[in-house]
Amino acid sequence: MTSDPSNTDQDSVADNQRRAAIDKSVRGPVLFLFLNGAFWLMLSTILGVLAAVRLVAPDFLGGCEWTTYGRLQPVHMNALVYGWGVQAALGIMLWIMARRSGQELRSGKSLLIAAGVFWNVTLTLGLLSVLMGKSTSMEWMEMPKFVWPVLLLGFLCYAWPIARMFGRAFRPEGFMVSTWYILGACFWFVWIYVTANVALHCIPSGLGAIGAGINAWFVHGMILMFFVPVGVGAAYYFIPKITGQPIASAQLASSGFWALAILGGWTGMQRYMGGPLPSWMVSVGACAGVLLLIPVGLVGLNHHLTTLGKHDAVSTSPTLRFIFFGSLFYPVSGIILALISAFYTGSAMQFTQAWYAYQTVAVYGFFSMCAFGAIYYITPRLTGCEWLSVRLIRNHFWFSVYGVATIVIMGIVAGIQQGDDMNNPDNWNLDFMNHVINSRPYVVARAVAWALISFSNVLFLLHLLLMVAGLGRRSNAPTLLTRDHGHDDTASASISHATHA
Repeated sequence: MTSDPSNTDQDSVADNQRRAAIDKSVRGPVLFLFLNGAFWLMLSTILGVLAAVRLVAPDFLGGCEWTTYGRLQPVHMNALVYGWGVQAALGIMLWIMARRSGQELRSGKSLLIAAGVFWNVTLTLGLLSVLMGKSTSMEWMEMPKFVWPVLLLGFLCYAWPIARMFGRAFRPEGFMVSTWYILGACFWFVWIYVTANVALHCIPSGLGAIGAGINAWFVHGMILMFFVPVGVGAAYYFIPKITGQPIASAQLASSGFWALAILGGWTGMQRYMGGPLPSWMVSVGACAGVLLLIPVGLVGLNHHLTTLGKHDAVSTSPTLRFIFFGSLFYPVSGIILALISAFYTGSAMQFTQAWYAYQTVAVYGFFSMCAFGAIYYITPRLTGCEWLSVRLIRNHFWFSVYGVATIVIMGIVAGIQQGDDMNNPDNWNLDFMNHVINSRPYVVARAVAWALISFSNVLFLLHLLLMVAGLGRRSNAPTLLTRDHGHDDTASASISHATHA
């Protein structure tokens, strides 16, 4: 039996109209989040340069106390996490869930934009407070305690319609694994964020040493239970869509999700191995940190099997290129986590630059690269125009890859050296400043790397601004990374249809 071509055409037109209606319904909130996130990303990377320079040249910028390393570094990381990371993640989560559930955002758009405005204003006040010396000195929680309830309410304003879309989904073929990860990220963020902030901000007498452990658990939880699920969910959505191949193994996808869900919330306390915490807490955290290599391997294997025979598309599709390389950084982050969690290596690397390398590869190398790929796919569908410049996209990609790879490699090498130096009894009578001076070459490399990344993100912000302003290329053909900017080669033609869906 053959299908009627006229009915097939009608179904295709109806499907395109339904997708266009969904895109139109989420257009305002998603573009607002992307644009503000891109601004914070550019600012955070510039602050990363300044913080690294101040670490090797304390007299740089004179004696201004606002620009000391101790203030610039937390502002740099908080801007990266809450300014860029969470906002970009919310925009991606809202769009993917709307598309996968087939649900339009019928109401509450003004509330979402208002929540976004409050988020950015509160974040600005919080970061200015840190620069003024009002830091709480708790990693990733340095902003004053008036900030977290506002950010939580802002997050809930977005999480609620995402959860409702999931509940009201009517697509007969069921959900892809991407929706599991996105829904999980919604709930896990609220659980981790509320638990840590209530424990560390609302208990009058404080928690003593256990408070430091909760702070470390919070940082690990934000990475493993929020940024990782959003990045993996986006990869599971866009890789099959661009390559035109279904996910290779539903069993591997399901196993990877549940392994992350079970193990991700147990890590963090190993940050203080040998410290004043119950040994069972440290042991459980260390064990979970190493076992997390299992879901990392399952996801990596599934992505590899899904892209088999389609690697040529990586060279032409901006979305697939960013997500493919972002997915390569996922196992790198898992290996670094295992190194700083295992007792044999972690005791030497726990307070070194390896910890910063892990944060950078997880938040920027993995999550941000996947987020860039998603934004390069979503934005043309919301603005009705295509990306203007292949050169800008290429520069954004290569400067980001070179920059983050440099930070990660230098951080690991520096961490090993610092660990050996600090644990060598011959050095125990030396001043700690000797270790700081010995690490200068690695910090200089970090400054150069952040400068490369900053340059790429300035280009990304300008490109995104032009798209949001409606000044993109007017064409029905997607912008592909071909030398002649054309779309007539075999690889481009094979993915052209897929990238327009």
